Amino acid sequence: MEIIFSSGPTLQRAIQHVPSRYDTAASRPRIALRCLLSAVLAVAAGLASLRAEAHPVRVRPPAIVVGVPPGTLSTVLNDVLWRPFIRNTHQRVTAVIWDGTLSTLRQKPGAARHNWSLLLVEDEVAQAGCRDGVFLASEAVASAAQDSTACYSAGPSLDFALAWDTSRFHGTPNWADFWDVARHPGKRGLRADPRSTLEVALLSDGVPPDAVYRVLSTPEGLDHAFRRLNQLRPYIVWWTTSTEAIRILTTGAALMGMAATVDVLATNAASPNPGFGLLPSPLFRVNYDWVIPSDTARGIAAARGLRTWATAPEQKNALTLRLSGTQDGEMAQIIRTGPGIPHFLPPLPLNNAFWHDHLPAIEERFRQWMSEH
Repeated sequence: MEIIFSSGPTLQRAIQHVPSRYDTAASRPRIALRCLLSAVLAVAAGLASLRAEAHPVRVRPPAIVVGVPPGTLSTVLNDVLWRPFIRNTHQRVTAVIWDGTLSTLRQKPGAARHNWSLLLVEDEVAQAGCRDGVFLASEAVASAAQDSTACYSAGPSLDFALAWDTSRFHGTPNWADFWDVARHPGKRGLRADPRSTLEVALLSDGVPPDAVYRVLSTPEGLDHAFRRLNQLRPYIVWWTTSTEAIRILTTGAALMGMAATVDVLATNAASPNPGFGLLPSPLFRVNYDWVIPSDTARGIAAARGLRTWATAPEQKNALTLRLSGTQDGEMAQIIRTGPGIPHFLPPLPLNNAFWHDHLPAIEERFRQWMSEH
């Protein structure tokens, strides 16, 4: 006797039994029972296989984890980059806030950093991390740049400007007014970093924007900048992130401060009575880059795919419009102009070449100065 299940390709011959002259009456019930049991098992296996074919199990790929700076920039990235990417690819993206420092990346193994697929870092951090092997080298980028350490792709930029509380200061201050606490009493918010802080110290004393780095490159110019900081030191409220910078202003902890223009625009947009002004020139531009941690435990191919998406012309243009405040004319609405205020000038990028050569020595002096004052 032969039993064959033909309901699907996954159901095979269940059992084959050919009666023979050795069969006895006593053995036939046992044989029949074995046949029946084998048939039942075969049917069950076949049905399970059919269900698996009809409803295959889908394994969701892990989310691409992106480390981004805090503040409005994170919100803009979510709106302009991550949501459209998820919608178009059905690949999950999880954005996490981090402090943007190499020291965090150099934590002992097992720290949360090993879950990061992609990071957004300042130019100087990207260059230092590539040099030290902290970030994954990109063959395409390295080949184009003829530099085996190149491993980053250009990301968005943030502009920083002098911002002030318009309810407490009527008019348009400049960097000289920022330093003049006798005429304009109140605290001042500045970045706890020599980058941008030393530049505005020189601007406050009449050094033209195009001469700032030439002056800072000399011992006399560096002394000049630190002397200016000495004059303002008792009135400074320090910040390390753009979120802290805007909070210092919104909480009334300072009358004026350097802050990211996108954060000031977002703060004003959320209030029926915009309360903060921005000095149109000069703007200080901080450039960011996309990098992949060299020891990432996530999929490198997925991280590179997301980086390619983020740096595509369409996404970059949309991101620039949102961050510059020109998309809806917010920047033009908020800038307060008056007598003696120059026309809108291009932003002054932080000079990466200068800081690459001088940051270690200047940063050590800056930290020493802060500890003594």
